[in-house]
Amino acid sequence: MDNSSLKYENTIIKIVTENWRLIKLFQKVTTKLDVSEQNRYINQLRYFQKTIENSLQDVDMKIVNLEGQIYDSGMAVSPMNIDEFDQEDSLVIDQVLEPLIMSNDGTIKKQGLVNLRKVKK
Repeated sequence: MDNSSLKYENTIIKIVTENWRLIKLFQKVTTKLDVSEQNRYINQLRYFQKTIENSLQDVDMKIVNLEGQIYDSGMAVSPMNIDEFDQEDSLVIDQVLEPLIMSNDGTIKKQGLVNLRKVKK
């Protein structure tokens, strides 16, 4: 990949990451609305998310949602709070702070940033 292509790819990744953050914030805000307004805005949000996903497909990338999955140290994420747990603890991804972005062939374009929690037994 030449320098110019890499620059455009990095720009797309930054824009997608910031849009992803905006979507998460917007989801929190909509919970404070009454149900009829909530549904209208949630539908608009879904359309916006779908548009981003389709645009990413056009450039051979996708956002991988890991929220709720069992954490494995080999995952392409950096856990912010890993030092809060013991090595033998079973952990799950509690919150995604920055999305994992991959190419459709599985190449990591951007590692995710996550918070973990202990799996309740």
